[in-house]
Amino acid sequence: AHFSPNGGDKTVLGYDDVMKVDFGTHVNGRIVDCAWTVAFNPRYDNLLAAVKDATYTGIKESGIDVRLCDIGAAIQEVMESYEVELNGKTYQVKPCRNLNGHNITPYLIHGGSAGKAVPMVKGGEATKME
Repeated sequence: AHFSPNGGDKTVLGYDDVMKVDFGTHVNGRIVDCAWTVAFNPRYDNLLAAVKDATYTGIKESGIDVRLCDIGAAIQEVMESYEVELNGKTYQVKPCRNLNGHNITPYLIHGGSAGKAVPMVKGGEATKME
């Protein structure tokens, strides 16, 4: 899910490339990261729409006493309601199972090992948000 070019890398994005930009910052001990997807070819518009819709669904479903697994199930349902057609073949959009949202804990990236994680798929922890 990550790639960081080294100095001197000559990689140039093309019209048909899809790129995830992952951005992080550290302010007064709070380490925050976010990501977004960039594509130039409109054939990927449904992919970008799926990601945006799923993100907003996760935010909308979040709240006090909501189970993390329920948020993940809602995200997956929205994501998988989209399709992308590439070269005449239709593909269902699917979430990345090994990526998740996380809490923010002072001086610990991704909330640390004891932090809570919001999955992007159903079947995660039944832990509740606070």
